[in-house]
Amino acid sequence: MTMHNFDPNKTYSIGVCDVTYYVYDEEAGVAVCNEDGSVKIFHAPNMDYSYMTEDLDVDDLEENVE
Repeated sequence: MTMHNFDPNKTYSIGVCDVTYYVYDEEAGVAVCNEDGSVKIFHAPNMDYSYMTEDLDVDDLEENVE
């Protein structure tokens, strides 16, 4: 877990950067796949994701490290 030390004298807002979806067959319980067997990934470019951050505070976040 990587912590970021945010400046307590500043006000921050949280945005949504990337949301991906997959589709699955409810009867079979398996994801819809590409010909190579990888899971098909979808996005919804016209969605408003701002509601996802309403109950988040910057202290709830963990920085991604690669």
